[in-house]
Parts: sequence; C-alpha cells; structure tokens
Amino acid sequence: MGEIPHRSLFMNKDFVKPLGPYLQIVNCVKQGEMEKFRQLLQKNASVFSADKNMALVHRLKHTVIKFGLKKINISYSKISLQDIKSKLALESVEETEQIVAKAIRDGVIEATINHDELYMQSLSIVDQYASNDPQQVLNKRIEFCMQLHNDAVMARTYP
Repeated sequence: MGEIPHRSLFMNKDFVKPLGPYLQIVNCVKQGEMEKFRQLLQKNASVFSADKNMALVHRLKHTVIKFGLKKINISYSKISLQDIKSKLALESVEETEQIVAKAIRDGVIEATINHDELYMQSLSIVDQYASNDPQQVLNKRIEFCMQLHNDAVMARTYP
C-alpha cells in the first residue's frame, strides 16, 4: 500500500533480529536511495525469499523512486533529467523522463518538464495559510459539529 510501518514494530526485542533486513529496507525507502535499495535487495535476497516476501520487496522500488523524487523536488528548483537519472540510479534518461512525468501526473511532485532541454523545473510552493482555505476548513468543521449537536438534542427530545 506504500505505507511505512511504525519504527516501534521493528524495535520489539523479539523481532529485532528477524526484522533487521526489513528495517534497513524501510530506512532506505524513506531516504529514496535506489542504489542502496538494490544493494540491500541483493544482500538479503535469501531472507526475503525464505519469508516469501521477495515480490513485495521488489514492489517497493516504485516507492523508493517516489521518495527520491520528492527529495529532489524539494532540494532543486531546476535539475536536468540526467542528474535525476544518476541520483536515482535509473537506466536511461528516457525512463527517467517517463517516471518524472508519471509522478507529476499522479500529484507526487509539483513540477514541469522541459522536454526539449531535458530538465525538470519545480513549481514554487504556495503558502496555504496566506489564503482563506484554513478558515473555510475550520468553518466546515464547526458547522458539522453544530449540526451533530442539533441532531443529538433533537434525538433526545423526540425519541
């Protein structure tokens, strides 16, 4: 599902040793380090196969790429696709361009791609608190609570 388990699950004294490789994978996924992910996958392949989780761990590759792209998007306002390819240890610039385009389309990152010059331009992050959005959300919650209160009073009055 792309969710990362809570760290306390890995720190249970009974699970520290058997879940050690999985903790390393989780930390690698959070960092978005593709090369380290590949190394850990090769190093712990026997453990993952014995646990019958190899297919599941292979599927984490996309999550590693997603976290790596998020970090790159935050860190760079403009970066070439060649640099993204090398940072994420991907196969080709064309593959990188497709992955970045899909991440933009899926809403993982806020950016645009210049296909002619082969670079990604991050969009500026808008301060949400400078708009009226927080006030509208708060107002909606207050209205919901008031309606819930009125319904409870009505239910108590008229059984």
